[in-house]
Amino acid sequence: MIEVLALAGAVAKIASSVSAAIKAGKDINSVMPAFGKLASLEAEINIAEQGRHKGPLGRLSSTEEEGFAIAQAKMKHKEVMDELRSVTRLYGPPGMWDLVVREQAAARARQKKILDKEAEKRDRLFWVLSVVLGVGFFFAGSALMLWGADKAVNG
Repeated sequence: MIEVLALAGAVAKIASSVSAAIKAGKDINSVMPAFGKLASLEAEINIAEQGRHKGPLGRLSSTEEEGFAIAQAKMKHKEVMDELRSVTRLYGPPGMWDLVVREQAAARARQKKILDKEAEKRDRLFWVLSVVLGVGFFFAGSALMLWGADKAVNG
């Protein structure tokens, strides 16, 4: 489950470490995993924005605080990506930003697929449990109704 209140902080923390590493002249291979983390956080922000980060019952109790946290995370992510674009173009090797954009798109797609599968699995489990409980209540209610009718008629 995605903790939406911590998304903006995580984005800022990862971005500051990436920015410092690029400015220090670190190798592109050592920085790319952090860009992947930023992409997965963006996918989590998008899933949270759609409301699929919770189960079906949890979706009923979304708070304004959660909505503002998602908006804050989106704004922070945009701000961070703009800053990293300029830092990468200034201090990084030529073509680094283009590579980052391609790899982030791939990482974002992978993470979105994983999160969508988890949400779908959670929703399917909720649906199956709801159907099983509904059928159980139906049969239990029918049995009690027949038993009550039998007692009323036959004494």
